[in-house]
Amino acid sequence: MTKQVARFDQYEGAIEHVDEDWWPDSMRYLLEEDPWLHERVVVAERRSFNDPYYPGARIMWSALVTPDDLATLDGALINFDYDVDSTGRPGPDAAGQLNPGFRITAVAGDRRIACEPLVLGWESNNRTAMVLDPRFAMTYGLVPRALADGSIHWDDPAAPEYDVAIVDPPSVYADLRETGARAIVSRDHLQDYLTLRGMHLVQVRYENRRSERDDAADAFLGERERVVAKLTDREVDVARRREGGFSIQIWAARLIAGPGTMPVTVDPLDHEGLRWPGVEEAVTHAVANRKRPWDRVFVRDDVLGDFEGRPGFTVHPESGAVTFGNQWGVGHSTRIGRDVIALELRKLYEGTPSRIIRHWNTHAVAPDQELAAAEGRDVPNVATRTKALVDLVVRLGEALAVLSAALGLPARAGAEFTRLDRAWLDYNGWSNDSHVEPVARHIPLSMPRDVFLVRCNALDKLVIEALAERHLRAIVRAIAPPHDDVDRLRGLKLLDRIVCQAQVAAAAGLRLGEAGAEVAARYRDDGTDPARPLSRVFALSDLRQVAGHRKEDVDAAVAAALARFGLDTAAAAAGWGTTLDAVYDGLAAELDRAVASLVAAITP
Repeated sequence: MTKQVARFDQYEGAIEHVDEDWWPDSMRYLLEEDPWLHERVVVAERRSFNDPYYPGARIMWSALVTPDDLATLDGALINFDYDVDSTGRPGPDAAGQLNPGFRITAVAGDRRIACEPLVLGWESNNRTAMVLDPRFAMTYGLVPRALADGSIHWDDPAAPEYDVAIVDPPSVYADLRETGARAIVSRDHLQDYLTLRGMHLVQVRYENRRSERDDAADAFLGERERVVAKLTDREVDVARRREGGFSIQIWAARLIAGPGTMPVTVDPLDHEGLRWPGVEEAVTHAVANRKRPWDRVFVRDDVLGDFEGRPGFTVHPESGAVTFGNQWGVGHSTRIGRDVIALELRKLYEGTPSRIIRHWNTHAVAPDQELAAAEGRDVPNVATRTKALVDLVVRLGEALAVLSAALGLPARAGAEFTRLDRAWLDYNGWSNDSHVEPVARHIPLSMPRDVFLVRCNALDKLVIEALAERHLRAIVRAIAPPHDDVDRLRGLKLLDRIVCQAQVAAAAGLRLGEAGAEVAARYRDDGTDPARPLSRVFALSDLRQVAGHRKEDVDAAVAAALARFGLDTAAAAAGWGTTLDAVYDGLAAELDRAVASLVAAITP
């Protein structure tokens, strides 16, 4: 995309010096744009607008400007160019002389001031590439991470802090339009960098828009067809269109920020403390170092949401501790009640990045009698609930392995039936299995229904999907020739058949390994009580399958499934957290009964 009209210094028509506050109506939105208000600052952008008659356009970049150069311009930001210049692609005569470089240029009298662009850019075959300045990235140890959409995300892996900067894939110009691209950078890192460099950040732009009505432009033009307005920080080219309406172009620059604090390089906890509920003074590193092991603070376990499931982090569900590789850890913690974590304050501040300490502080809660009471009683939480489920799935596999051997089938380990190996879990930690970890994540009380259903899917993978259909079918056939076609049954229905027959055997004092034919006959003729011992597990399977259905179908399916848990969806009006708690508990109770039935049916 190129300039639509030459700037005023090359324009032979009318040029006016107007009031600095004057803006055409179709450009006044620029007054409301303040990139520094956002935690992520847009520092470069190319895009098109859906204007009448002809697409509008934006080209915006950011320049690093020294205080001396800014003083030389004396506020005349109009003298900045709007684009990034580069040495471009050289010819053969440049051999041995090329010095590649980028600049955003400003003119002060007969002096040309070359400023550093924060984001480098160049065009090739109607594509505009944006690249974060390597000097900025190197300063903070940022490492690029490419996503499938072509964007590049810059992370600080040592902190760790993700998406310090994000640069979109190249913008493509075709059919008068740009596909669009932006570069955004963390405001804290920008402020820090400007202070370290002693630089100011100036945003330069070119923008053109077309509108059918613009009262300010109409009054400004009067009887004229086109006028260029020259102001201190912008030029505005206003013209009437022969088709009707107005065409507006603007070349502008504005000062965004300058040297100040260093929120990244300087650790604020060295001199500014954090307020913790229950602690009288603001806690700096020095204050924390004076604390004793019994000086604790309390946080909601929502704090874990930023770490669960992310590469490099290990969350320990039973204690609420978090570690990041061998770089840092938040430990010396204890779960209290359903969703609170108690932390030793001094240990939290030892070697933990300030950003992480501040994150934990945002989830702090006041110590009270309820917390003290919760610590003294056995209040279930997501860790205890998940550990119980894991143990039951392991026991289920072990019971099936014993039954399989009693039926004369080849010896198999319990893990071959449920994919959970007790020895592996004991050695590596029960929560470190890839299918257990998602189930052990914190459960916020305000959990929305769609997240509840995602968690049900994770439960399904742990409890149902892992069932070894082939081995279960072999058990059904070994008990006695089935009276129906079991080839059409999958894992859960096969397990249900086995548990039903185990109930029959246990009730009659029979053993499946010895009286399988009699048990199968009684089950065929008389059934069992309860008829479906795994009703809640089947309900879980139904909850997994509702995603993607129409809303009214989802509502009915969820209500029907939860009814089998004895739950009412009305109880989830304020959030689905306690409903999910009840699903965990209901599954555990049902699996416990199923395992007991199997053990009773195979024990001599």
